[in-house]
Amino acid sequence: MRLSELFGQSQRQAGRYPPEDGRHWLLRAAYWHETDQARLWLPLGMALQNRLFRHLEAAMEEVALRQEVDLVAPAFPWPRRLPDALTALLEAHVASYRQLPRVLLWRGPHSLTVLALGATPEAALETAQAVRERWEAALRPLGLPLHAGEGPAALAGPATLGLAPAARGGEPTLRCPRCGYEAPVAWARRAKPAPEPEPLASLTPVATPHANTIRALADFLGVPESRTAKAVFLHTQEATPRLVFAVVRGDMQVSLPKLAYLLGVDGLAPATDDEIRAVGAVPGYASPVGVRGALVVVDDLIPHSPNLVAGANREGYHLTGVNYGRDFTADLVADIAAAAAGDPCPQCGAPLESAAAWVVTASQRLETAAVYLTPEGKTAPLGVAAARVDGEAAIAALASAHSQPDGLAWPPALAPYAVHLIALRGGEEAAETLYRDLRAAGFPVLYDDRKASPGVKFTDADLIGLPVRVTVSKRSLKQGGAEVKPRQGEARIVPLDEVVAALA
Repeated sequence: MRLSELFGQSQRQAGRYPPEDGRHWLLRAAYWHETDQARLWLPLGMALQNRLFRHLEAAMEEVALRQEVDLVAPAFPWPRRLPDALTALLEAHVASYRQLPRVLLWRGPHSLTVLALGATPEAALETAQAVRERWEAALRPLGLPLHAGEGPAALAGPATLGLAPAARGGEPTLRCPRCGYEAPVAWARRAKPAPEPEPLASLTPVATPHANTIRALADFLGVPESRTAKAVFLHTQEATPRLVFAVVRGDMQVSLPKLAYLLGVDGLAPATDDEIRAVGAVPGYASPVGVRGALVVVDDLIPHSPNLVAGANREGYHLTGVNYGRDFTADLVADIAAAAAGDPCPQCGAPLESAAAWVVTASQRLETAAVYLTPEGKTAPLGVAAARVDGEAAIAALASAHSQPDGLAWPPALAPYAVHLIALRGGEEAAETLYRDLRAAGFPVLYDDRKASPGVKFTDADLIGLPVRVTVSKRSLKQGGAEVKPRQGEARIVPLDEVVAALA
């Protein structure tokens, strides 16, 4: 590829990110271009991603029954249930055990996704996890070791993530310094020690004037916030909105990402006072006791928290002695509480710390209504699981791992081109011949044939970060050939007719 013909030019500034963040160099070297609204991949970035994906696809060559397809893959985090279009596809093309197992691979714009189909959900998940582990093993030699993280929890369990530490950038996470648990903030769990059992108190209304917040209520009654129930009203953002009544303990917050994921919706918005009153609740004094027409979702700690204080659905009043099961029930019970730094780790109880990581890989079992015929002629649920590698996150993390003070330094197995050939004054004709020879020998070459100064060309070569720079100039020819310089090594003069062999 001639650099004079390549769309995209290097940038002198990239103030969006600091130099220790690999995205700084991806922008400056014109792999990417960013606006406030979008990240755009330039030809050099696409060549880099294609090299990465070919490397990862090669790691799957021994995966049995792998077949490439072109589907509209659901975005990560995957929905708890497969979209109807994918379910219909499976119902049409997987009729019996004879079509199992199967591994479907497709490339998204900037991701690789595998859908593993098996005779049981466990078999499908085992295959998806094996694919993810192969990808992670292939990334290690490229300088990207990953550690395990936890993603959103579906009915069959949380997604397993492959995380790359991010000193700058990445996704905010919560990490346990003791046991190593880590999860993106949106999906992180926290330990929820259940209160000691106690006799159920009677349901009693008490006057609580002006106590329309949890703090005001706890202060007024002289109880800890953990003895109250917090009511949050929301409506779903979908074609036919549903009113959702979420309940957590008063000392916790509702996690909107967890709740939206549980409900299978793209987003949630605060309900209006009129919507709240329409279901029999009173803003500031609401509880699920006696509510009608709302989808009630409670955090999984609520059923184990006796004798809470909750709204009486009456202005200026609350109820004491509110108990799940006796006084109200829920349509859904799940972990919908947000976790924060300082909360106890769900695995060992140590305080969680703020961190950041790139979410590079993921695998998870998925739910589907599709079935198949077993050898005995009976119908059985089709096992489905997915694995994914995020190209954007992988390349951002790799760029951070392979950045230098003056640009990038890609390993040969990842670099979009093997050789950066530069023609300077007096060496143009010899450089053209060498360009043809290198390409004929099978070397992917980025050839800087531009009418630009040596300083500009050398600066751009450092920014782009290919493994070897070959410079042909009047000076190098006088010295006996071309200057060959590894990205992180010393330059030497190699006779022109020996350059191809020297690079082999």
